[in-house]
Amino acid sequence: MQKTALVPYAHLPRAHHDRHVLTSTADVFGAAHWLLAERAPQPGGDVLPFNALVVSVDPGGNVELTELSAVRARWPHLDRLPDGGFVVAGLAPQYKGEVQGLHALGRETSSFSVGDAIEHLLVDESGHIWVGHFDENPAGIRRWSATGRLPGRRTAPPSPVSSTATP
Repeated sequence: MQKTALVPYAHLPRAHHDRHVLTSTADVFGAAHWLLAERAPQPGGDVLPFNALVVSVDPGGNVELTELSAVRARWPHLDRLPDGGFVVAGLAPQYKGEVQGLHALGRETSSFSVGDAIEHLLVDESGHIWVGHFDENPAGIRRWSATGRLPGRRTAPPSPVSSTATP
């Protein structure tokens, strides 16, 4: 998949040019979002949880700011949930791939492991989270619920079925 810069389509408002852009995206509803931090991440070592700012610009040009607390992802990916919250995916401490769900006020509501080598993140109109992996992960692309469940997975083992007929 080819990455496309948002510059030809949307511009980060000038008031936020003093911050470091960690990532940007356009959601399924056409709004552009930038995940900003006070400074660029430093190479090496684990990322300590940090606060970040999401600047969102809808197709009509309206700007919305959302402060996120305790973001853990190194090299993050971002997308918006239909309820106004956000998901941030990336390498968390101990270099494990993780998705953090954050509600519209920026506090964590869920987090779950999605495997390493996260390359792409997309939230669809119904709120399912799609995570694509590059070649290190044999899963390829997988769909998750906003709470970290894989569709079709059972929470309990199936009931035993007997193939023996009774007379």
